[in-house]
Amino acid sequence: MISTAFSYLNVPYLWGGKSPLGIDCSGFTQMVYKLNGIVLKRDASQQAKQGSTLSFLEESEPGDLAFFDDKEGAITHVGVLLQDHRIIHAHGKVRIDAIDQTGIYNRELQYHSHKLRMIKKIV
Repeated sequence: MISTAFSYLNVPYLWGGKSPLGIDCSGFTQMVYKLNGIVLKRDASQQAKQGSTLSFLEESEPGDLAFFDDKEGAITHVGVLLQDHRIIHAHGKVRIDAIDQTGIYNRELQYHSHKLRMIKKIV
């Protein structure tokens, strides 16, 4: 799962995209899982309804999904968790950032770019 996710590293973000030419966050997670024999729905909000919810980030394992919401509480972003409090996700491009209980922390910009809503174990 993780090696599949890394194969998309630096692919540019493209809303609605699902290929190495351009991909969005939920297309990225859908393709990573599909290439590993697991069916995910297309949109992040639909994917958030799959699997079982974990209580804490510390319970997660590489390959679990993290979901993020907007100010209204709608799920708008998803990424694949890695080891050592990191996440690979499509935001501008497929990239690796830090993650904590607050959300995704962009070290370059020194702020949280996404607010963590839930963590799901799909398999």
